[in-house]
Amino acid sequence: MNDSSARAPIAPRSLFLPCALLLCLQAHAATGRWQPHAEIRNAAAEAVRSAAADTAGAIEVLADSPDPRLQLPRCEEPLKAMLPAGARLSGRLTVEVRCTGNRPWRLYLPVQIESSRPVVVAARSLTRDTILAPGDVRVAKLGPGVSGYGTLGDPAQVLGQRLRRSLEAGAPVTAALLDAPLLVRRGQQVTLEAMAGNFAVRVAGVAQADGALGQLIEVRNGSSGKIVQAVVRSERTAEVLLR
Repeated sequence: MNDSSARAPIAPRSLFLPCALLLCLQAHAATGRWQPHAEIRNAAAEAVRSAAADTAGAIEVLADSPDPRLQLPRCEEPLKAMLPAGARLSGRLTVEVRCTGNRPWRLYLPVQIESSRPVVVAARSLTRDTILAPGDVRVAKLGPGVSGYGTLGDPAQVLGQRLRRSLEAGAPVTAALLDAPLLVRRGQQVTLEAMAGNFAVRVAGVAQADGALGQLIEVRNGSSGKIVQAVVRSERTAEVLLR
């Protein structure tokens, strides 16, 4: 008897695919039905970056991940993301991500916005009327949820300026919090100057108000007794501007 005639027919090669490979293919097919969460996060973050493209300074955008149990049908069209009307591009906000395909859906995803722009902040607790010195300030990044409106990036912009109110350590030093220091006090003796070409006339005077550098104040002329307006030029000098 011929042994070859007793052999069983050989099954097609495709039937011998390992079970593990078949399971992988099934899992891949199932995964392809659902929208990847990473794409949803990216859509929300990109919407914020686009809205902030014209704002000063760089930002870092961190979108939360959807609930891992959430399964949304894969969108046949590019995802669309929208920010709330009038949303401030700082701190935390909620972005709407939607699919407008044949199986539409929408999801609201929290997004954290942090400024990565360096700003001048108080290096320690500072009291009102402090004249800012190098040791009073430092450069740092804004913390989460802190508005960057009016902040300054160069310590040279604040040195020598006077604080209008107290600041806690780490708080941003904004332009609205600063005043030029007072150089002249009311009742102080000053020299009134009037410049005309290469000639200068100087007389003694008495300041009628406090004044910072470049500020216009009233000064009583010590010779005539008249009150004139003059610009503070230094701690002892005010200039009468001749027309």
